[in-house]
Amino acid sequence: MDPYVCSEFEIPDTLYRVDYPGSQTVFSSTSGFTSADTTKVFPAHELDEFKQAIVNQFTWSSRASSPFISLFSDREHAENWGCKEPWRGHKDKKGDWSLCAIDTTVLKDTGRFFKISDLVEELGLKIPGPAGQHVRGAFVCLHRIPAEAVIERTSAKEVEEDRQDRREALYCEKIDMDYLGEYSGSEREAMQENYNTIFEENMENNW
Repeated sequence: MDPYVCSEFEIPDTLYRVDYPGSQTVFSSTSGFTSADTTKVFPAHELDEFKQAIVNQFTWSSRASSPFISLFSDREHAENWGCKEPWRGHKDKKGDWSLCAIDTTVLKDTGRFFKISDLVEELGLKIPGPAGQHVRGAFVCLHRIPAEAVIERTSAKEVEEDRQDRREALYCEKIDMDYLGEYSGSEREAMQENYNTIFEENMENNW
């Protein structure tokens, strides 16, 4: 197992964890995140067991106690996954999950992190079904993430509100960029200057 542990330079400074009901990984404000199996390690002669444990981590039907905690390196990817609530299957969404940001800089000397895409490539792992689309940017941590490393915890409602704010800001930005879209070159510059003049005069007149 140790030959596949990420070096500190391979681990992003921030990783993300979706904390959802029914997960094998549990969270508490005092102890942080704890995997289902906190004792299992994989010596060199148990490479096959290590490979199977990684595959199990990404297999919904697996009931094997896992020593790993799944993490995302991309916040938006984590948000998208959380908003879909795949753990509920076809049931209605409840919004009873949270997005947690993990400061890995306090863990790089003690935590054991594995980059899933590297394991897939180096060990020839076969990640089943839809879970394969989450391999890129996915990490797992062995056993524990202490509470002091959890630097942010955002509710599902807050995540959705923030996503809506970002969408609206992006929409407004595109409108601002395109309002002179029908003009080009010197004509565009002249229209921009005229717009600026009108805006400044209106401001002076308390428009």
